[in-house]
Amino acid sequence: MSVYVVGQIKITDYEKWIEYKDQVQATLEPYGGKVLFRGSHIDAFVGEIQYPEIVAIEFKSDKMAKAWHNSKSYQSLVSIREKGAEIILHLYK
Repeated sequence: MSVYVVGQIKITDYEKWIEYKDQVQATLEPYGGKVLFRGSHIDAFVGEIQYPEIVAIEFKSDKMAKAWHNSKSYQSLVSIREKGAEIILHLYK
């Protein structure tokens, strides 16, 4: 059964965010991660949003998603990510 890593994002430094984002794809590939979509908030029907960007990444299992997140290759990007954005990152099935 597929699982999904969903990130809600508030970019604080666009250059750092792009530096991070441009490197993430390579960290996903060994774990079978596939970006399903990225998007920017354009309007609200109900409620307010504090993180206007979103990304959804599909993995074949929670084991693969956790292995990706804990991998040396992804963890090496965390400091760049933290300089570029505030994020909420969750795993869904």
